[in-house]
Amino acid sequence: MADSAGQQPREGKRMKPGFLPVYAVELLFREEPQLDAAHVLRSIHQRIRKTAINTGPFRETERVENEALRRKETTGDDRFELAAVFYHGDYTVAFTDAEVPAQTRLFRPRPIREDLNWEGVLQQSWKWEGGEERLEEYRYAVTLCDWYAAMLPFERRVEMFQAVLASVIETTGCDAIYWQPSGQLVDARAFMAAHLHEPLYGALNVRVYQMQRQDEVLVDTLGLTALGVPDIQCRVVGMTPDRVIPMIYGASYYLYGNGGEVADGQLLGGAGLRWRCERQRSALAPERAVVDLNPGHPYYAGTQTDDPVGYEKEEGDWGDDSDSASGYRLREEDGTEFRTEREYRMRESRQSADSHAPGRASEEE
Repeated sequence: MADSAGQQPREGKRMKPGFLPVYAVELLFREEPQLDAAHVLRSIHQRIRKTAINTGPFRETERVENEALRRKETTGDDRFELAAVFYHGDYTVAFTDAEVPAQTRLFRPRPIREDLNWEGVLQQSWKWEGGEERLEEYRYAVTLCDWYAAMLPFERRVEMFQAVLASVIETTGCDAIYWQPSGQLVDARAFMAAHLHEPLYGALNVRVYQMQRQDEVLVDTLGLTALGVPDIQCRVVGMTPDRVIPMIYGASYYLYGNGGEVADGQLLGGAGLRWRCERQRSALAPERAVVDLNPGHPYYAGTQTDDPVGYEKEEGDWGDDSDSASGYRLREEDGTEFRTEREYRMRESRQSADSHAPGRASEEE
């Protein structure tokens, strides 16, 4: 299936690993909420004018055959009772013989499992405040998902989903969101304050993992692949995560705004940072295709063979892949500049030869 934006993210006849045909989050509540579908619809109309509603009657339960809703982290059940279906006329999908509106579906509250272990989610929920103590207060979850939306351009899909989610939060008093595709917990009020100027708020999670090798960390994103945009990873040694994370965020929004496209060997960055891209398989689960970032020697700990050696430009933009002949300089951390990569490599070779020269160790002692 395809729409005017082109083909969906597929490998042959199969969806690419990690892409979610149905996108879902779970809204968390301390007390069982009373869902007023008409009230939710009025709120949606403030954001998506062409929206119609169906409140049933539905089948008693609906078994959802999709990974996004069959996860058992919160309720241990994959049977969902529909509360309302919203049809969004401003977001249509073209099939061979018809054009249909994309949908969002709101499900009735379900009790959260009492033995739920949030430890893994909490470890990578960097925006979450209150820890496990706050989570223990929640007793009910309400699932919101999209339907027939996978064929929308991903920016439109996110725009629609965020608008409906904001309306549900606004009308139910939801306090927290378990964002399944990005594996994180998000404060509902923080989402409401941020999503209009940060379209990936909640949908994008930046994770940090300490690797077995000393001083080696892997920073990656989770959540972009679910939308059809490559996730990003960067494996470094001797570099703190706070130097990597801004680069990861910048690259994520560059890909999101560039149709998810980046070429192998392209340099991403700005403000003195130029890191080389290469498409690879993810180093950590879940399995998916990612864009691997290489910050150059001596920090990179991944598998790329070409080294960007710290390209820098006077006034660089994200995604500009010009070379040093077009205004780039190579710069050491001490400020030493080189006109070409060859000049940089010659100095590197001389330093290496000097360090191994006979008598060098005794002189230093």
